Amino acid sequence: MTGLERNAEAEAALDGAAVLAERVRSRKVPATEVVARTLAAIRQVNPCLGAFVHVDEEGAAAGAAEIDARIAAGDDPGPLAGVPLGVKEIQPVRGWPLTMASMAFADTIATSTATMVERARAAGAVPIGLTASPEMGRASFTASALHGVCRNPWNPERTPGGSSGGSAAAVAAGLVPLATGTDSAGSLRIPAAFTGLVGFKPTFGRVPRGPDYGGMAHTENYGALTRTVRDTALFLDCVMGVDEWDPGSPPRPEPGLIDTLGRLDLEGSAVLWSGDLGFTVCDGRVVDMASDAARDLVRAIGARPVDFPVRLGPDCGRTYQTFVALDVYQALRRLPEARLAEMDGTARQYVEAARKLDADALVDAQEGRHRIVATLAEVFREADFLVTPTTQTPAFAAEGPMPSEIAGRPVNHWGSISLTFPFNLSGHPAVSVPAGMVDGVPVGLQIVGRRHEDARVLAAAARLEAARPWPLAAPMA
Repeated sequence: MTGLERNAEAEAALDGAAVLAERVRSRKVPATEVVARTLAAIRQVNPCLGAFVHVDEEGAAAGAAEIDARIAAGDDPGPLAGVPLGVKEIQPVRGWPLTMASMAFADTIATSTATMVERARAAGAVPIGLTASPEMGRASFTASALHGVCRNPWNPERTPGGSSGGSAAAVAAGLVPLATGTDSAGSLRIPAAFTGLVGFKPTFGRVPRGPDYGGMAHTENYGALTRTVRDTALFLDCVMGVDEWDPGSPPRPEPGLIDTLGRLDLEGSAVLWSGDLGFTVCDGRVVDMASDAARDLVRAIGARPVDFPVRLGPDCGRTYQTFVALDVYQALRRLPEARLAEMDGTARQYVEAARKLDADALVDAQEGRHRIVATLAEVFREADFLVTPTTQTPAFAAEGPMPSEIAGRPVNHWGSISLTFPFNLSGHPAVSVPAGMVDGVPVGLQIVGRRHEDARVLAAAARLEAARPWPLAAPMA
C-alpha cells in the first residue's frame, strides 16, 4: 500500500493532450468536466505525491468555463482546448506564488506570466497550478525546505528527478496530460527518464524564455513533460516562435513538428551509440537497458550504426559549473545577506563561487564550451543521431542526496548528470524516451541531433516509442 491508489477520478488525465483536446473541441466532453475531474484527482493523490505546490481551483474552473463558452459560440479555442496544464514553480504566472522553491522568496507573487505559459493558454490549455522544483531548480531530485519532498509515482521511495520533478510526477501519476519544465543541465530529460515520460530539450532558444528570464549562461531551455512524443510536438507547436523579450528566439518552423512526425524519411540515418561520452561513468544495468533500446531505434528507423570515438573532456563539469554559478549569482546578487542565509547550501555555494571568478576563469569556461562544441561538430559529421543513456543511475532516494558514487567510482554534483548537461552547453536538441526498467523504476534513452533538426529528433523518438510500447502512466496500486 503506497497511498497513491488511483480511482476513477485519478484516471482523468490518462488521455493524451492531443486526444483530450480533440474530445473537448468536438463537444464529446466539456472542459469544465475535464478540469473538475483533474482537480478531484489532485486532491486525492497529491498529498502522498507532492507534485503540486499550488493549485488555483477557482482560476482553473473559470478557464474551463471560458473554453466551453467559446465552443458553444462556434469558436475554436485552439489545439490544446481544455487540456489541464501544470506549470513548474520557477516559471511565473501572474498572481500565483513565485517562490523559486525557496524560503527566501516564500512570499513573492508573480507580476507577469511566462511567454510559454501565455501561449499555451492562448491555445486553449487551462493552467491548474504550480508543480514542485528543488530550490532555484538546482538539483536532480525534487525536495525543498519550503515544500518538502516530491515522490516518484512508480515508487514513492524514489525521486522523480529534478529539477522539473513535480511536473514529471504529476504527468506520470495521471494527474495532468502535460506540465511545463525547464532544462539547464537535464531538468526535463532526467525527470522524464526517472518517470517513464518524454522529455525534450529543443535546440537552444527554440522555445522563448520571456518576459523575465535574465540568465547569463545560455544553457536554459523551456519545454514540457508529456506521455507521448506526439503531445510534446503538439505543445511545442503552440509555444514556439519569435518573442521580443527573448533575443535568441527564432521563428516558428514550418511545417510544424506535429505535421512532420510520421512523414520524415529517416531510412539510412547514421546512429552513434556512446555509453559514457568518453569522460563519465554509468551504472552497467542502465547502460545495458539503454543500449538495447538503441538497437531497437536503429531497427525502427532503418538506420545504420556507426562507430566513432566520442571524447568530451573531463573538464566539462568545471566548464558548466562556471556558467551556472553566473546564472545563480545574477538571480541572487541583490538579495540581502539575511535572506541569502535562508537558502540551502547549494545556492550559497554558487554565489560564493561566482564572487571568486575572474576574467581568466570566464575565458577558460568559454574555451571549454568551445571544445565541447567542436567535439560534437565532428561527431555530427559522422552521425545523424548520437544516443546515450539519459541518466547514469536509476532513480535514487526521494529525499536525496544526488549520487556520490556510481559503479564504484566517486562522482561530484556534475559527475552524476554528465550525460545531459554537455548538450545544454552545446545547444543541441536532445530527447529522453522510455528505455525500460532498472531496479523497479524507469530509465531512459537520450537521442541527440544536430542543432535545428528538432523535427528529426522527435520523429526518431516517435519511431522508438512505437517499437517499444510503454504504459501511459505509472501503475500505482
